Amino acid sequence: MYKKLFVIAAVALFAFSATASDLTTEDIIANIQANQTKIHDMYAETTTTITSSMTMPGQESKGPQTMVQKGKMWTKGQDKSKIEILSPTRQITITNGDIITVINQDTGQSFTQDLSKTREKAGLPGGGSMDLAKALNYFDLSIVQKDNQYIISGKPKQSNKFLGRMEFYIDSDRWLPVKIIMYTPADKVMSTTEMRYKKISDIWVATETSSAATTPMGAIKTEMVFENVKVNQGIADREFRIYMKGRMQ
Repeated sequence: MYKKLFVIAAVALFAFSATASDLTTEDIIANIQANQTKIHDMYAETTTTITSSMTMPGQESKGPQTMVQKGKMWTKGQDKSKIEILSPTRQITITNGDIITVINQDTGQSFTQDLSKTREKAGLPGGGSMDLAKALNYFDLSIVQKDNQYIISGKPKQSNKFLGRMEFYIDSDRWLPVKIIMYTPADKVMSTTEMRYKKISDIWVATETSSAATTPMGAIKTEMVFENVKVNQGIADREFRIYMKGRMQ
């Protein structure tokens, strides 16, 4: 989840010369990764508030609608996550590498998808996380320094009908990504995500995120709060097991 944002930002910084400061590229990426490498696994209880004004074609607008979800979240490494929604519906979503499984606990129905195929169709990098080689192959990168932030801009090298460019805002005092902005190919803001942090066991952990997205069908805002956060408690791999065609991956 938000852990991948650290990886993307760190990778981006490694791809060009750090002309915006006296720090070397190795210094900058080391600063960003210093905190993240401390997090091997994490558990949290979540409250997600979703406010949407989206309307399907042919339907009349009912005004903004708000839904509150309660859940739990487990993450491990860069490519394992499990999200269990407890209310208003009961659902489990497990991501393990490129494979994702969604289970409706009320009906027992489930489906599994290979995310690498979806990324390929969208023209996005594959893999469980965005590593250096993938970022270098996909983005043209640039950086500017403004006040106490580094602003990293990544533009796809090949034409992409979904994504024009992305901007990562890095707090240079704490070396944390605090904002991500995605733009359409027409250079209009598509979504904005902001992260807020607390120190838990001497590790900076995102405890609040807020996202706002605009689509042709309307706007949607998502606010997520993480509580009872536990870091490096030794989460077992079995939490992220995926069932496919009657067998377990």
